[in-house]
Amino acid sequence: MAYTCVADGRFSVGVDITRDRVRCLVVNLERRVLVSRRTRREFERSESYVEFVGHEVAATIEESGVDRSLILGVGVAVPGLISESTGKVTYGRVIDNAGLSAADFARYIPYETRLVHDSEAAGFAEFWDRQTVDNAFYISLSKSVGGSVLIANGMYRGDGELAGEVGHMRIHDHGLRCYCGRDGCLDPYCNSGVLAQHTDGSIEDFFEGLSAGDPEAVEVWERYTSDLAIAVNNIRVMFGCTIILGGDVGAQGGSHLGDVRAKVDRLSFLEAPAETYLVPCSFTEHPIAVGAALYLVDEFRQNLDTALSLASRGSGGRMADGSRATDGPPDQ
Repeated sequence: MAYTCVADGRFSVGVDITRDRVRCLVVNLERRVLVSRRTRREFERSESYVEFVGHEVAATIEESGVDRSLILGVGVAVPGLISESTGKVTYGRVIDNAGLSAADFARYIPYETRLVHDSEAAGFAEFWDRQTVDNAFYISLSKSVGGSVLIANGMYRGDGELAGEVGHMRIHDHGLRCYCGRDGCLDPYCNSGVLAQHTDGSIEDFFEGLSAGDPEAVEVWERYTSDLAIAVNNIRVMFGCTIILGGDVGAQGGSHLGDVRAKVDRLSFLEAPAETYLVPCSFTEHPIAVGAALYLVDEFRQNLDTALSLASRGSGGRMADGSRATDGPPDQ
């Protein structure tokens, strides 16, 4: 007897926390977003803030209409390095959240709660449906720059949760000051704000102007891509794998990727053109929040056999835990 997941047999909640807003959504076992809500609120280290996040989770679940008993849990994505052993933020200068833990949010969330790194979550959502890629580096180009690494079809975190921190790759001596306190990091050169600041904070408007040939946008993009190409070439030399441009810039700027590829080719010592390994992200629907939710979905799917219970059998072979018995081969 084999089992296959029933898409709406279980659900998971994902939360994406930034400096000025919170996004909360519900996904099913096949990554489909049922409902999403975005609420503006400045991050602060206070009990009222974590209580607010708990209320947002409850309101989102209520809006989705799903049975609360089918909720696997809640993944909360934040900028910052997170210890796998303690579940606490060990480095959190982007929004000053060092020391924050899943337990803080769990006081107001009546489900299993996990804290995850926002860049890794975005990469996880992207890697989820790429069946032909076993090794990849995902660059998240959003309000801050980060990354996540896929090796042998598994997330690689390195020693000390540092893998993928490409935003702190030094690309210029005596360069711009990064929020980490160092000079010359990639982040102040390639976060999405570098582009969006020229169009009143709208990354969409920037790329519209670029496509229309706006001189200012063209000049800014020229500088931006020169810096980004340095990082891409360095990553390619170190990992030798597919590189995915994601985040806000990757989602909006895919049609202009040729500009980056051309500059990477000029830097590379290899003959293989960048078009063979540098690709835009394919998943663009709130990847951080979705990725945060998918950690719980992935655990459920990976442990499906142990989650099944003979006592939970219902009519038609459907299990109460979100699976269905079949006579065919297994299908996760």
